[in-house]
Amino acid sequence: MKIAKKIIIVVLIISIFTSLLTFSASAHHCEFVFGGATVDVDGLNLRSGPSTNDSIITQIRINTVIVVYERENSEWLKVNYHGRVGYVNCHFLRDILPARNFAALGRVDGHLVNVRARPDIASSVVLVVAENTNIDVIGINNGWFKVQHGGQIGYIRSDFMRVIGAPRPGVLPAHSTSANSAASAATNPSANLSRGQQIANFARGYVGSRYVWGGTTPAGFDCSGFVLYVMNHFGISVRRVANDQFNNSGRRITRAELAPGDLVFFSRNGTYIHHVGIYIGNNEMVHASSPSTGVIITRIDSPARVNTWAGANRVV
Repeated sequence: MKIAKKIIIVVLIISIFTSLLTFSASAHHCEFVFGGATVDVDGLNLRSGPSTNDSIITQIRINTVIVVYERENSEWLKVNYHGRVGYVNCHFLRDILPARNFAALGRVDGHLVNVRARPDIASSVVLVVAENTNIDVIGINNGWFKVQHGGQIGYIRSDFMRVIGAPRPGVLPAHSTSANSAASAATNPSANLSRGQQIANFARGYVGSRYVWGGTTPAGFDCSGFVLYVMNHFGISVRRVANDQFNNSGRRITRAELAPGDLVFFSRNGTYIHHVGIYIGNNEMVHASSPSTGVIITRIDSPARVNTWAGANRVV
């Protein structure tokens, strides 16, 4: 009888110890409340409510980054996935980061989306971004993404943007000293950057924007419309079409003198200018190329560009 009691006591102790370990592991894995996380299984169910009895909204692929709004209970988190709000079980997530450590690459999911000064729909608009534009996420605030784009920092509602991957090299969370320094340099005219470099950095921010013939806004650019928009942002007056920009905007410089922010021009027949881009350094330009590519970065020393090279102007 004594032996049986001892066996029962040992079994109970082992069970309690195992339960504590399990609880401890679960609690550690699900201790996060607000920020971002990566899905750790393929086909994770996003549900309409915090239980397996609730309907499945969609399934999320492994390695997808999702935004976590809040903890519903010990196992379920309220999240945002591609603008859809639902619930996932926290045990199927990894790389759980609090909002202050969150950085990612996002893509705008709405037409002409407002980037606001604060995470509030009543806040002023600092930038308007076209659909499908890639944008750097540097934080999360109460259901809004904190973003950095085109030399500006602001907030986009999470239902108008989706996280598509890891942050680009050099993009750090907003709380980081380095990130704050970079943000200051991008937005402060007195930062230690030449005006041409500021122009180049701003123009690079629109890579991925749509090409629209006659377009002069982030809703869509043609080549000279893109130059017009970027230069207007810096208070620089240029003509509307590429041929007029070549002949009447800025002063002519040689290829050897090129510096970031200069305009580079191309001609098929050696006389009429059919294309223009903004030089960004290292033999590269950013330009609204074609309807199939949108705004891209291209080398100016490629055979196609060398053969059509017409000249360059400095407008700063």
